Amino acid sequence: MRRPHVLRSAVLAVLLVWAGAAHASPQAAAYPNTEGFGIDFEKSEDWYAHCVRALHAAPPPAPAPAKMRCNASDLYYLKRDQDSTSNAEWREVRDCAEATGDDAVLMMLYANGYGVARNPDRAIYHACKLDSAKAEMELRVGYLASPAAAADRQPFDLCDHITSGRMGGVCAAISQNRAEHVRAAHLDRFAASLPSAVRQPFARLRAAAAAFTRKAAGEVDMTGTGGAGFTFRHSGRRAEEFLDTLLKAASGKLPPASPARLAQLDRELNEVYQKVLATPSEQENHPERIRSSTVKRAAVRDAQRAWLAYRDAWEPFLAAARLPVDAAAVKAVLTRQRVAQLKRI
Repeated sequence: MRRPHVLRSAVLAVLLVWAGAAHASPQAAAYPNTEGFGIDFEKSEDWYAHCVRALHAAPPPAPAPAKMRCNASDLYYLKRDQDSTSNAEWREVRDCAEATGDDAVLMMLYANGYGVARNPDRAIYHACKLDSAKAEMELRVGYLASPAAAADRQPFDLCDHITSGRMGGVCAAISQNRAEHVRAAHLDRFAASLPSAVRQPFARLRAAAAAFTRKAAGEVDMTGTGGAGFTFRHSGRRAEEFLDTLLKAASGKLPPASPARLAQLDRELNEVYQKVLATPSEQENHPERIRSSTVKRAAVRDAQRAWLAYRDAWEPFLAAARLPVDAAAVKAVLTRQRVAQLKRI
């Protein structure tokens, strides 16, 4: 059975550092790393025995590797998503992971045999150093120690065994970052295909879309440990909406919109927006928030201003590009998207 698979901001950086680093410091966590468990465990449990056994696969003590300014997780997935990756490129990933103490990446390299000989025990050793929920540790280590791991043709991944909201946030960040690379490549190719006179209006549109995506993240309820994951998924949807709208506009596949329909959508948007802002807080100490969420009215206003700038940036681009679509059709699509976003708050 296929295992389920569940990147740019300061929050993303923190999440990826947490996911990959084994807190390599003079006060490194004990082995196995049980700091994130929050519940009792027995040393007689199978996962613990596997971790102890895998200690023989630990690399010998060595001088500290030269410091590198790199993100091993980002580099790993960038290489993995290529059509082909050479051993030299995988060695670059491994060097980065070793220099930054990224046990998550080292675990995946040795589990999959990327640029190194496949070594399940070495993969288990690095898995046992990760700061995980207990269930994640059990599932991850148990899988790596099982015959199924050797037979599975799908790449083993850090995000194959998720049980906690915190790890869900990490994996949502990874997934979003991978998708962002694909979207950026699409947008770069689209920009390169434009006449020179259109590229500046498109660059402004692209920047406005990115600004709206960032501001819209403030409309996500951050309650609970899964809040960070919700934010990344929300940002990914906004970015996907921009790309989808752009490609459909360029191919003339957006439905037409009459002036009357557009006026109706504008009225609906204003009504929904005012309703959101008028929704009272259910938190005595946070009157600025909406209902019981962490979303603030100021964040909604900021996102709305960014959306208006994004919507308005389409007009000069469409005028310059002369795409087979009416500006009203684009505005109608954007307005429907915004109404749906506000209704979800």
